[in-house]
Amino acid sequence: MVIKVEFEKDLEQKFREAAMRRYGYSKGSITKATEDAVRAWVKGRDMVEKSKDPFKLIEGVLSHLRGKYTSVQLQHETSKLWK
Repeated sequence: MVIKVEFEKDLEQKFREAAMRRYGYSKGSITKATEDAVRAWVKGRDMVEKSKDPFKLIEGVLSHLRGKYTSVQLQHETSKLWK
């Protein structure tokens, strides 16, 4: 099956570079990387949609930082997760 997609030039270049680093500089590396990206996106969407409480999915993500940082420092740490 074929799906055609257009990306912004800089995103396309970064995606191609990452795909080739991961899968090699041979035919099919872009296809493999695209399939992996779409699978990950669908899986993430399915998890959120099936969850009655999406916040439970991220519960405990910063638990290893408990007691080590102030609330302001934790806010900065969480902002790094969303980049």
